[in-house]
Formats: sequence, structure tokens, C-alpha cells
Amino acid sequence: MTLPLFDGCNYTLTRESPETQREVDETTPEGVKVGWEMHVPQMGPDGAPFQIIFVGPTSEHRGSPIRLNLVTKDGGEIPDDAEVLVETYYKTGSERTVVFQGKYGQFKEIPDQQSPDAAITAQKRAEAGSDYVIRLALTVPPDGPRPDLNANESYFELGCVKIWWSESA
Repeated sequence: MTLPLFDGCNYTLTRESPETQREVDETTPEGVKVGWEMHVPQMGPDGAPFQIIFVGPTSEHRGSPIRLNLVTKDGGEIPDDAEVLVETYYKTGSERTVVFQGKYGQFKEIPDQQSPDAAITAQKRAEAGSDYVIRLALTVPPDGPRPDLNANESYFELGCVKIWWSESA
């Protein structure tokens, strides 16, 4: 029996979320890296900080769900061997945690990622607070098909726990 997804997510990061600040489009020696960069909100209305948590696998569940579908500018498919990386890090680039690292083909193997318990999951727990960046990036070969992040068929969903720390003495 396959373990279920973590069922305590209270928030889903998407390209439409207010946390999504910019699209990533970089050329690296490995290829072209595209994706999205999200920032954890600074403070709530009362000045208390936010925290976003990606829950990793345990003996009770597989972890927070990660859903990803991309198409090229001409509507074509992304190669299965494109690298997918979801990570968190402090704004200076330090304190990196890899939430997920794998191949795009893993996502394509799931016919309907919206089905209950049909998603790739976080591989490691990550806690991101104020001044942290969350980045989802896909690296394709420099001469390979370029993903279209704005196509209707292109989307991502990162299930997480979003906490607003409101403590009193």
C-alpha cells in the first residue's frame, strides 16, 4: 500500500500566489534554467512573522505534494530528463535546503496530478521564515525546447503549511 500525501497542508503556492515574486530565466553551463521565485511574507498585520513549511516524508505519509506541468512555447512537451529543483534559502543565498530534486519525467508519469494522493512529494522538510526565498526551477539543455511559464497548461502547486506566528506573553 502506498502512503498518502501529507494531509495537513493549509496553503498552496502557485504562480498566482502573492508570494510569487518573479520568473527565473537564466543561462547556466548546465543549460537554461527557468521557473519561479517566491518570497515568504515579511510580517503579518500585527508585526508577527510568517513561516512556510514543506513537510518531508514520515512513516505516516509521503510528504507535502508538489505538482508541476510545463509546455513549450509551441505547445510541445518538456524532455523527461530536464532537472527539477525546489529549494529554500535565506536571501543571501545561505542556509539552502533542497525540498525536491529529480527529473521532469517523474511528474509526467502521473496521468492526473490533481487526483487525490497523485503527486510527487517533498523529499525533505524545510522551514522558510522572513527573508527566505523559495525557488522552483527546471533546467533544460541549451539547445532543448524552452518551457513557456505563462502558457495556460503550465502550472505548479507546492502544498505547504503557512504559519503566522502570533505569540503573546
